[in-house]
This record gives sequence, C-alpha cells and structure tokens, in this order.
Amino acid sequence: MMSSMVACSGPSASEKASASFHNSVSAARDALFEEAKVTNQGFFDLDESLGLAGGVTELPAEMDQYVMGNARGYVENLLQMVHRDHERTAPNTKAILIGPAVYDGPKMPALAEADARAEIVIERCIDARQSPQLNAQGNPIEGSDNVLHQILFLDHDKDGKLKIFETTSGKVDSCPLAA
Repeated sequence: MMSSMVACSGPSASEKASASFHNSVSAARDALFEEAKVTNQGFFDLDESLGLAGGVTELPAEMDQYVMGNARGYVENLLQMVHRDHERTAPNTKAILIGPAVYDGPKMPALAEADARAEIVIERCIDARQSPQLNAQGNPIEGSDNVLHQILFLDHDKDGKLKIFETTSGKVDSCPLAA
C-alpha cells in the first residue's frame, strides 16, 4: 500500500533537481550547437566566396570571426595557394554544405589536445562534385570535384565568439551525415 502511495505522489525533490539539471545542461548544449551552426555556415559562405574570387594574398579580417589558431593558418595557406596558382572555383557554382552534426565518432589520438580543449566538436560534409576548382587555364583540377568529410573543433575566443580552431578532413565516397 505504501509503494502505491509513493508512486502516486510524483517525482521526489532529488528527481526534480536531477531532471532540472539535465534540462539545463541539454539547453546549454543545444544553444552551443546553434552557435556552432552559425559559425559553420558563415565560414562556409565566406570560404566559398573567396574560392570563387580566386583566393587571397591575405586573409580578410572578416574570416577572423569564424576561425583562429591552426584552422586560421590552414585556411589562409590554402587560399593563398589558390591565388598564387591562379586557380578558382568554377564560376556560377557552389559546393553543397551537408550538416553540421555534433561529432560523436571515435576519438583521434593525434587530435587529443584539440578534443580536450574544444567546447563542441562538429562534423560536416562539403559536396563539391558540381563545383570543381579550375586551374590557371580554366580546366577542372583532377580530384577537386569530391566530397569532403570534415571534423571541426570549436572554442570561444577571447572576443567571446565561437570559432573553429582545429580541423581534420578526408575525401569520402558519400557523406556519412544525412543530407
């Protein structure tokens, strides 16, 4: 008889506190993911526009709102190489951004430090099959029309913005994320 009374009385104070804590952690995680989505989209759009423009000699200040650290260096080096080699993304095309999703795949020992520092780790795919890179002569660069699976490590910078500070990527036959 006593157990049925307990069952009818609703959750205990500790159960309510646990549920409240779980909901606040979940809400904070959701807010962080929403912030990561904004960073991801802004970075993708700016990177695409710079590729269409033929790269850069110097990374524009606008990019600093999306990347920092190693990721900034990777992006700058790649866009400078595109500029130096007179390459560009094929005109009137745009790669397709798939994702992001919170990354919950296997840990990568080589990126253990980045993983420990990251507030959130996301994954995405860039489908450039209809948006190849062109060489100086205007011909498609072999292998530039591919699908990349990328893992992005994000942390808040001293300016308070969530930024990508480390990345890893690899070509895949198909994106492991749902389109």
